[in-house]
Amino acid sequence: SIYGATQAGTAANSVFGGGPFTRSVFTQSYDTTSDSLPLDEIGPAEITTFSEVRHKRQDIQEIPDDQDLVKIVDITLTETDTIWMFDMPDVKVSVESPEAEEVKRCYTAYIELQKNRVGNDLYAERGMNTFNESHKLKNMNTQKIETEDVQTECTNWNMFDTYNTQETDYNDDDNVEDEEGTISRPTSPKDDDADKSAVDASLSMSTVMKEPSLAPSGKMLSSQKLGSRNTLASSSGLDSELQSSLNTAIELTDKEKLVQEWDELSKSEKLKNHLFVLERAVNLNTFQQKQAQYRGFVPYSSNSAEYGSGLSDSNPNLDRLWSYSCNLTRGKNVSCITWNKANLDLVAVGYGQFEFSNQKPGLICCWCIKNPKYPERVFATKQGVTALDFSAANPNLLAVGFYDGGVAVYNVRKTVDEPVLDNFTTAGKHTAPVWQLKWIHKERGSGEERAEVLISISSDGRVCQWSIRKGLESYDVMKLKKMPTRMVGRTREKKGEAFISRYAGGMCFDFQSKDSNIYLAGTEEGYIHKCSCSHNEQYLDSYQGHTGPVYSVQWSPFVSDIFLSCSADWTIKLWHQDKTRPILSFHSSTRAVNSICWSPWSSTVFACVNEGAVEVWNLAISTLDAIFSLSSMSGTKQTCVSFSQNSQCLLVGDNEGQVTVYQLRNIAKHFQADQEQLLRDVIKASLASQLPGPDEDLGVSLDDEDDETASQAHGPT
Repeated sequence: SIYGATQAGTAANSVFGGGPFTRSVFTQSYDTTSDSLPLDEIGPAEITTFSEVRHKRQDIQEIPDDQDLVKIVDITLTETDTIWMFDMPDVKVSVESPEAEEVKRCYTAYIELQKNRVGNDLYAERGMNTFNESHKLKNMNTQKIETEDVQTECTNWNMFDTYNTQETDYNDDDNVEDEEGTISRPTSPKDDDADKSAVDASLSMSTVMKEPSLAPSGKMLSSQKLGSRNTLASSSGLDSELQSSLNTAIELTDKEKLVQEWDELSKSEKLKNHLFVLERAVNLNTFQQKQAQYRGFVPYSSNSAEYGSGLSDSNPNLDRLWSYSCNLTRGKNVSCITWNKANLDLVAVGYGQFEFSNQKPGLICCWCIKNPKYPERVFATKQGVTALDFSAANPNLLAVGFYDGGVAVYNVRKTVDEPVLDNFTTAGKHTAPVWQLKWIHKERGSGEERAEVLISISSDGRVCQWSIRKGLESYDVMKLKKMPTRMVGRTREKKGEAFISRYAGGMCFDFQSKDSNIYLAGTEEGYIHKCSCSHNEQYLDSYQGHTGPVYSVQWSPFVSDIFLSCSADWTIKLWHQDKTRPILSFHSSTRAVNSICWSPWSSTVFACVNEGAVEVWNLAISTLDAIFSLSSMSGTKQTCVSFSQNSQCLLVGDNEGQVTVYQLRNIAKHFQADQEQLLRDVIKASLASQLPGPDEDLGVSLDDEDDETASQAHGPT
């Protein structure tokens, strides 16, 4: 007994520190000289009941013999229950709460206390003996848990085996009756087989019809196949046909259910929205670094400082970020690019062929920077798309021009391919391809109110205005008449020349930013006509300088009287509206220049594309050569170009269906506060360094009467 005489200060061999309590944490000896009480003060232990008697467990050592050594003993390891001795969860306090300072002070004091614990007399490690209390047993009444087996489905083999067994029992009973003296006519083996097949068929069909739980429900279980297939293979022809019909019914039910579930799932708008958000999230993770560069942020890396310093010292260049392309656009020609006026991250791209002999169905894709892998909206068209433009008053309306002369308006908020407005069957439809269209704000009457109208230009020589108030109603703003040709060495036009058509094919146009009634129109003849919406019979001015069709013309966004044009004659020309000859001409290759675009953040920067390369020009650096030219390595032909409206990036489309996004680097150091004055100074300095003369020299061509004022260019007076 542990209540006998023990010596104070020894507890290493106590039953509470060893013996049966092998998982006890009190395994080390401890000193109790300071806190233990003498036995005399405690007094003798009085044992009153049998339950208070504690017995010491003694281990008896057994010596194993040879049989014990070779005997196989199974040992099962099980996990015991976790015993929580002490659990004190931590308490978190906000750094802004009034108790934060007190908690910090206590925490600091506790840390210092732990540091001084080793070798300090104020700390002592002791063990403690506790008694094992007796277990309490408590009976609980619960309801009886009943189980129930419900069978809902079974296989054809199970049904066949079941009814085959019943038929066998039925035949056994008949045989017993025959042995007792029942008279029955003899039957042939063939008749027996026929009767048996008929009974099997009737039983199977009646059971399937009477018990709905055994009817095929679209799922087939694969258990309990032992002996079933052998029995099924040896059945008669009628039974085989029955089984095959049941299998066919089950398979058809499976397919019908799958088709029905898929139809319901594919029409779920909620699922489409979830997949839409999920696809955006995945692509944002994939293109995170590229999209940060698109926004103008320096990529986060260990050498970010080196990255920024390296860019500032290097030459201007283009860095490819990503390409807008998918399976739908592969192999299609990118014909036009336009940005949304409200959401500058949304760009619409039109796909259509320029050649008459290679026409294909067109496509319109609305791409977003958040998902470069698949467009947000896709509209399929029967004709090739040649022109696009978003409305500023209604940003969800997208105007589309087609190769067959049609004009349509799509609502990009909807996903249907049908336009909300079109002129496919109206009398005012163009009879040739619509090469460009734009939404223009024009004054309505003599008041201050401005209305948005749609302007289009076509190869049939008409510039039309479309109103969307009552369908697409149109009237001709201008009919581009052909200009008479002049022979070399003559001052008068050639007499008696007969035109196949009185009208010149229109290729492009652009309205002046300050006056919405004034616009420029480029033609297939190479002329650029300055026109007014108030006069639809004659031109205000005609600018002659190109010898091929004018593919694009654009007013400068910073200087209202300067505009730029490109042509199939391999040249780009800079014009002043008061001069009928170009003031600067740029020539870098022997290929047609398909598209040009002014930079929205620098008055001296513009980009152009020809069939082989994309070029970036900065007139503040050079008027002779582009500051950077990027040729296509894959052999594709660049077709159109457009600057991003909210970043220093450039979009380039090609004839393979790709729209590549490039970042322009190291051009920011050429920025200036007064962009208008910067462009005028560049033009003035360039003209001052050129020799005056009536003929074209170094890309400059002036009239005879303007020779004396050529050096003044168009700077401020």
